[in-house]
Amino acid sequence: MQKSRGVLAAGMFLAALAVLSGCASIGPGRMVQDRTDYNASLTESWKRQILLNIVKIRYVEPVFFMDVGDIVAGYTMETGGNAGFSRTMYDSPAPFTDNNNPVFGNFGRLEFGVTGRYTDRPTITYKPMTGAPFRKGVMSALPLRNVMLGLDTGMSAQFMFSLGVRSINGLRNATMSSKGQLPAQPAFKRAVDILARLQLDNAPRVRTETTPQGNERIYLIFGGKNASPETLVLVRELQGLLDLDPALGEYEVVSNPDQSRTRISLQTYSLLQIMAFVASRVEIPEKDVASQSALPQSASAPGADVMGETTVHSAGTKPLDAFASINFHGHWFWVDDHDLGTKRVFSFLMLAFTLMEDKVNTPPLQMTVPVQ
Repeated sequence: MQKSRGVLAAGMFLAALAVLSGCASIGPGRMVQDRTDYNASLTESWKRQILLNIVKIRYVEPVFFMDVGDIVAGYTMETGGNAGFSRTMYDSPAPFTDNNNPVFGNFGRLEFGVTGRYTDRPTITYKPMTGAPFRKGVMSALPLRNVMLGLDTGMSAQFMFSLGVRSINGLRNATMSSKGQLPAQPAFKRAVDILARLQLDNAPRVRTETTPQGNERIYLIFGGKNASPETLVLVRELQGLLDLDPALGEYEVVSNPDQSRTRISLQTYSLLQIMAFVASRVEIPEKDVASQSALPQSASAPGADVMGETTVHSAGTKPLDAFASINFHGHWFWVDDHDLGTKRVFSFLMLAFTLMEDKVNTPPLQMTVPVQ
């Protein structure tokens, strides 16, 4: 019986070692979970950072962004085991009974052990966006090329042009400055509405070409082959609004003001201006406005057509169901998770950082996962 117990103990020890050795390769298993977890965490941090800066604009606080530099997720899995046997030199075998082992004797002892250790040491680096990266990524106008390619790939013209475009061939979007504000011209709003409706018919198309000098030219094509009569009517109306030559089917898109009827002059806002427009819709506590701690609300800023009456709510307690929420100046500010319009605006703001890609020479975010 005692010999059987020894064999059973040794078998259990070997089985434990086999289980631990099977867990040694933890990289592939962690990758599935970590990619989704880090994705969710980065998205949540971006939402809160954008919301914080939008609220700070209303409180006339400096806008500041903190970029995530690198994520290094390091995992260590260590396993080990030991086994030993000891017996005194004066020990002698005793008659084999249930209590006396003929191999180990009365003074023989078998010892074994299993050890394991798992260590997770993620390292995340942050870098402030200052100097040239801030100027080019936040204060510069949205690159014309990315705006037009976004239109070509199906991004909502209603959002892109209402929030990101300052003027089209002289038709002015709403303007806002310290001196006052003006609503968007009706012709501008109608042109944006036509572009959005043409998107449903896949009518506006974008074509690019490179000149022998290496410069890129962008062309906007209206209608296309087999266009429906309704589409052609909209194209004619848009050509009239933009004062374009109706005999042409495509027009070069430029960023500088141009009087030619063969070109479309498109001027865009900067990311900072777009955030200021959204900030004008933040619900600020009346006492902060009355004490001149914050700027009053504005209902006629650019993007009013794609945002609700109140974009960001405020209260004294933390909201329970929020798309994003932050605590600032003694108040909670949040976006309702059921406000699809405002959620689209925030998604557009996050996408706008990608639209600035041509302007910022920043290496992409990298995740290094050393597994030991």
